Amino acid sequence: MDLSRRFGNGISFLASYSWSHTIDNVDPDVPQQNPDDPNFTGLAEKGNAIYDQRNRFVVSGLYTTPLKFVIGGVGTFGSGLPYNIVTGTTNSGDTGATTDRPVLNGVVVGRNSGHGQPIYTVNAFVERPFRFTECCQITVRAEAFNLSNHANFVGYSGTWGNGPTPGPGFGQPLTGVTNQLPPREFQFSAAFRF
Repeated sequence: MDLSRRFGNGISFLASYSWSHTIDNVDPDVPQQNPDDPNFTGLAEKGNAIYDQRNRFVVSGLYTTPLKFVIGGVGTFGSGLPYNIVTGTTNSGDTGATTDRPVLNGVVVGRNSGHGQPIYTVNAFVERPFRFTECCQITVRAEAFNLSNHANFVGYSGTWGNGPTPGPGFGQPLTGVTNQLPPREFQFSAAFRF
């Protein structure tokens, strides 16, 4: 669903929302994603895909001031991504894999049933063109990504253990650069057109 509006005073606005649900039976390139039993990857392994983001709202705007400064930004707000809940040990007896899912109240926990924290970023920019001649122009631009410096985690500890209650650290964000999206960043540029 999209909503856009352009106003006469140099302001434009766009907002979009999407709801989706992505299901698969294995996410092979993600830690803790091997199936419980590689011989049975059908219905028993059907679950949320690791990139299943149910809700996503994006809003953007642009304003051109009377002094020709262009100010704009994009805000992205989405639900947390799923993660797999595992025992952290080999209950099935297969060698090398510790991706077996725990049994709670007599039922094997479904694949990727954990959900992480919401993900959101606000990116902003300001730019100004300067014309030197009829055919030559330079545009200077400053950009800020993840302006609020919100920690957007995509990796979580899914190690529950074999007991009725989760082990220490369960559901906590994992450390490392591959387990979170980038922090606040600033970028400056100049473009010369002729």
